[in-house]
Amino acid sequence: MSVQKKIRVTLDATAIGRGKTGNETYLRGLLEGWRETRPDGVELTPILSEGESSGASFQGKQIGKCGFWGRHIRELPRARGEVKADLYHGVYWMRPWEKDPYVLTVHDISFEVHPEWFRPGEAWFYRTWVRRAAERARKVITVSEFCRNEIMERWGISADRVETTHEAARKMFRPGKKRKAGPLSLLFVSAIHPRKNLQRLIRVWQRLRAGRFPDLELKVVGPAGWSAGADLQALRKAEAGGGASWMGPQTDEKLKQAYQEATLLVYPSLYEGFGLPPVEAMATGCPVACSNAGSLPEVCGDAAEYFDPTSEEEMTAKIGLILGSSSRQGELRDKGIDRAGTFSWEKMAEETADIYRRAME
Repeated sequence: MSVQKKIRVTLDATAIGRGKTGNETYLRGLLEGWRETRPDGVELTPILSEGESSGASFQGKQIGKCGFWGRHIRELPRARGEVKADLYHGVYWMRPWEKDPYVLTVHDISFEVHPEWFRPGEAWFYRTWVRRAAERARKVITVSEFCRNEIMERWGISADRVETTHEAARKMFRPGKKRKAGPLSLLFVSAIHPRKNLQRLIRVWQRLRAGRFPDLELKVVGPAGWSAGADLQALRKAEAGGGASWMGPQTDEKLKQAYQEATLLVYPSLYEGFGLPPVEAMATGCPVACSNAGSLPEVCGDAAEYFDPTSEEEMTAKIGLILGSSSRQGELRDKGIDRAGTFSWEKMAEETADIYRRAME
């Protein structure tokens, strides 16, 4: 009886350690899930930048640190050749002349739908080169059915070539002790840039403080992203007025603590491919109010309170409803813990391995 040969796959994991929050979280989660499941018939080798670790218990291939073009044109292809991989898993970008088989992860196509949110030339680059890479990939992997449908409709890629693998909260995000009594607080977690809608949230928070909740606090966790000038100006003004604080990027442990201490996570994003902070919040037992845009209803199900992210009146009403009702807070907490439990990186790793196998058929 012949033994089936393992598929050797190399994964571009060079975003790890480079502060690329969404890509890094995705890659760390995939590798952690892979460590736990060890899918049959596939040998996965992550390619990492020199000095970085996957955090998983298997060996990666390291390349020298270099810029975008040197990494993608020279170092990654060289590493793939040394590993003698059958299949390559790229994240967003591939060389235009690539002939070897590959799958491609595209988290979302916000650059196609809302180019105004990107720096000059950036949206054009992604629209041109990411689309070309996706069109030539054996499989395109994305993180929600919402994104899958957008990729199929806008880029004309057939349904059998676009696959969804949902992300998850890592195991450290688990319910803690019951929240201590203290001032009510809203928590915002995200890199700060226009599509995250922070300015509207600040105005809503100010309305709530001026009304029924004069001691309501606002805590903002995350780094400044592109085009963040107006958001940062509004945030600093809110800090100066008292009650608001920008905590910047935080360690995982500090982020978990922020979720556990908050009365409510508010996620007012105008467009979302998945929405990991709401899932992390739900996993820790923090109630969630979020926009009804993009993938968020798909991801959060009946475990969140939804609002139109363009309506400050509706956002104010929905947040006020939760703040004023301990029973609604408890209901969202319980539903959120259950909902977050339906996602896991182990499940995502198994699904990804199956995509590799079918890509090589």
